[in-house]
Amino acid sequence: MKKIQDCLSGAVLFVCGVAWAWCAVFAPPSHAQDYPNKPIRVVIAGGAGSSPDIIARLLGNKILAALGKPFVMDLRPGASGGIGAEAAAKAAPDGYTLFMLTSQLSSAAAMYTKLRYNLVEDFAPISLVGTTPSVLVVNPSLPVASIRELMALVKPRPGMLNYGSAGVGSSSHLPAVLFAAMAKVDMLHVPYKDSPGALLGTMTGEVGLSFQPLTACLPMIRSGKLKALGVTGATRSALAPDLPTISQTVPGYEYMLWQGIVAPAKTPPAIIAKLNAEVVKALNAPDVREQMAAIGNEPLPSTPEAYTRHIIEQVEKMKEIVRLGGIKPQD
Repeated sequence: MKKIQDCLSGAVLFVCGVAWAWCAVFAPPSHAQDYPNKPIRVVIAGGAGSSPDIIARLLGNKILAALGKPFVMDLRPGASGGIGAEAAAKAAPDGYTLFMLTSQLSSAAAMYTKLRYNLVEDFAPISLVGTTPSVLVVNPSLPVASIRELMALVKPRPGMLNYGSAGVGSSSHLPAVLFAAMAKVDMLHVPYKDSPGALLGTMTGEVGLSFQPLTACLPMIRSGKLKALGVTGATRSALAPDLPTISQTVPGYEYMLWQGIVAPAKTPPAIIAKLNAEVVKALNAPDVREQMAAIGNEPLPSTPEAYTRHIIEQVEKMKEIVRLGGIKPQD
C-alpha cells in the first residue's frame, strides 16, 4: 500500500501542473457573463437510469433554475465508457458540452494502452460529484461471518475459493485484486459477462463471493440471499451502518466508485468557475442530497483543482492495482 501512496504523490505533483497550466491564461470576463445562452449537453457514458444519468438529471434540474438553460442528456454507453469519453473530449471547449466522468474511466485508463482520449489531458475538471461504496458479499452457505473469518478460511487454502466479477479490470474485479494483495490471500477469479451475472453467481453458489455496489445488493442482503462481510469505503455507509468496513480488518483498504463532472480541455476558466459554483450549490441542496443518498451516493462537491488531483490519484491507484494483480493492459 505504501508503494501506491508513494506513486500517487509524485504523479500528482507532476501531472497536476500540466493539467492546469491552461488556467494561468487570462480569461476575459465576457466568457461567463453571457453564459449560457443555449441548452447544455451532458454526455453520459451509460444508459438511461444509470447512476450518472440519474445524478446528472438531479443536477440539471437545479442548475436550470439558476442559469435558465436546460441540461440535455446525451447517452453514450459502451466500450467501458470510452464512447462517451471520446465524444466529450472532441467537443468544442465552449461550455456547452459537459461529461459525467466516473471511476469506470480511471479503471479503463489503467487497463487499456491505446485509448482514443486522455483522461487527464483532454478534460477540464469542474467538480467531484459523489462517491459510492461497494460491499464484499458471500454465498450464505460459506461458513464465515466476518472479513477476519474469511481470511482465516482462505489463507491456508490458496486458490480454493473463487470470486466472480464483471470481467478483467472491471469495478467488481479490481477491488477483489486489491483485497487479495492487501489481505495476502489467493483466490480464483471467475469473470462473468456483466455485474448482474456475478451477483447471480454469488447467490447460487457458482462462486463464493463478489464485490458489488452496495445499493445493487441490499435487497438480497436483507432477504438472506447474500451475506455481507464489509464495505469498501474508509467509513461505514449510512445505507447499512451496521456493516463494518473492510479496512477495520485490513488497514488502509479502500475502493470507492465515484462520479464527477468535466468539460473538454481548454474550456475557458471563467466558465469552469461558474459551473463549479452552480454544481457545488446544487450538491449542497438538501433535496439533492436526500435523493442522492437514496441511491447510495454521498455528495462530495469539490474545487476544480481538488477534482483534478482526485482523477490523477485514481488513475495511478488503478494502475498499481493492475500491476499488483499481474494484469496485462490491453491495446
